[in-house]
Amino acid sequence: MAIKLLTFDLDDTLWPCMITIVRTEERLHQWFSKHHSGISSQYSITQLRKKRQQLAKTHQHIAHDLTALRKKSFLELAVEMNYSPEKEQQFIQDAFELYIEERNKVSLYDDVIPTLELLNADYQLAAVTNGNADIYQIGLGHLFKFCWSAADAGQQKPHPIVFDSLMNKYQLKAAEIIHIGDDPVSDIQGAQQSGIRAIWLNRNHIPWPGELNSPFIEINQLNQLPVILKTL
Repeated sequence: MAIKLLTFDLDDTLWPCMITIVRTEERLHQWFSKHHSGISSQYSITQLRKKRQQLAKTHQHIAHDLTALRKKSFLELAVEMNYSPEKEQQFIQDAFELYIEERNKVSLYDDVIPTLELLNADYQLAAVTNGNADIYQIGLGHLFKFCWSAADAGQQKPHPIVFDSLMNKYQLKAAEIIHIGDDPVSDIQGAQQSGIRAIWLNRNHIPWPGELNSPFIEINQLNQLPVILKTL
């Protein structure tokens, strides 16, 4: 059966994630220090991160939706600061706007744009992500047919509903899709559970976890993908 769609994970597949998140949280804390010093004096960056992680555990109904979770974390801070309803809403809006702007300032791996442009000539491309990066704000939107997020699916990868709901919405069969991602569990196992072939992008040459089913194919650079796809 012909390949109709290539789906790509985003964080750590098309760009390194942690350096982006660390910089974003540093920038946000600097903004707190300047405009909301009650927060920055009470919480370090690490403490804010732990506070948000705890929030995800106590609010599991939004834990998959990183935008909702981030906004909820800002709301809790505003409540702690005893902000008025008007100041509370303005704080949440301003804090999230700063966060999402910084969150989308990613440094793409060198092989990403040339490879996606080449693939886009022969295949339809889509993003499938657990995160809340915006492919349009990043400047990749013109290369993708759509972005399917955990917020859209109601669960995070590797839950099978992520790929199952995508196939249902876009009327696709598993055999018509190939997923490419860096994470052995969320990407490879997640796609495999829905019957989708999964290509492991192993940029760091780490060993495959022996307890998991092997990926369909392993590559170490994204630019290996076009040649490999022609052999299928």
